[in-house]
Amino acid sequence: MTSAEPEPVSSSEDTEATCATCGAPVETDEWHPAATTTTDDGAVQLLSFCDRSCRDRWQERAE
Repeated sequence: MTSAEPEPVSSSEDTEATCATCGAPVETDEWHPAATTTTDDGAVQLLSFCDRSCRDRWQERAE
């Protein structure tokens, strides 16, 4: 597997993330708004949000 390919997710892995704006739990097996950013070293970071309003607040701060 190359570094560009995602690693497979097994059903035993934790599927909970936190909202990038408010810190609320985000179930990753359901659809939720998301965004990507690029870190200083060029890595792509995936951000999850609990709802559209949290994503909108994050986007307003990022602009």
